Amino acid sequence: MHRIVRYRGGSFETVEIPVVEEQSLTIFVNGHELATLLCTPVKLDYLVLGFLSFEGIIRALDEVKSLEVFLEEAVADVRLTKTFIPPRRRILTSGCTGGITFSMPMEGLKVFPEEAVLCPEQPFDLMKQLYAEAYLYRESRGIHAAALSDGKRLLLVAEDVGRHNALDKIHGEALMQGIPTVGNILLSTGRISSEMLRKGAHMRTPFVVSRTSPTSLAIAAAKRFGITVIGYCRSEGFNVYSHPERLLPQRVALAATSH
Repeated sequence: MHRIVRYRGGSFETVEIPVVEEQSLTIFVNGHELATLLCTPVKLDYLVLGFLSFEGIIRALDEVKSLEVFLEEAVADVRLTKTFIPPRRRILTSGCTGGITFSMPMEGLKVFPEEAVLCPEQPFDLMKQLYAEAYLYRESRGIHAAALSDGKRLLLVAEDVGRHNALDKIHGEALMQGIPTVGNILLSTGRISSEMLRKGAHMRTPFVVSRTSPTSLAIAAAKRFGITVIGYCRSEGFNVYSHPERLLPQRVALAATSH
């Protein structure tokens, strides 16, 4: 809890409120320093696994011999079953906490089939579920939440000061728990940038839903890879930025027009 001075109704008062915790976490792989992430110290093992997978450093969980997180030292020590050569090039992302990536591969990702469909009512219900499960958000605000859903319920939920970190935690937990991400729905409270879209494509989620907007690069990538991006999903409606044909009434309307 943090003591603050609040101004309301023309007067000041001293109150204690919860504030989002943030710390650095330095990842070492086979003894080599890889990256330092700014994150919320929750589900850090999942964060590390998801980050390593997204960056192509591991392709399967069995490539990880051991993973230890030392919270007091702010260090994660990862030992792989294979040789590791640290990448030379780092890219600063548009993440809330100055995210890092080493590559932005899109060439190896397959286009999604058109069979995946979604009812327009589903995004509203899923976002409500996400906010209901977002404990840290309800307690202190100032944090991002993400979730993986099968369309009916939330399979995984993660929170972090960084929206990219939240997705890394989702992916890492899915790897650890053996939960398939293919064909499911990815939800986020944060902006959908091109690197956020890449993470969704990597997890093979044909739907990415957010409470806010996507960027132009994210929309272009979504159109290319057949991902339906839904933004500004709020109580009054939402925007569909790519592949609206996957939404059932829209699909029916398009089919009727073509005939």
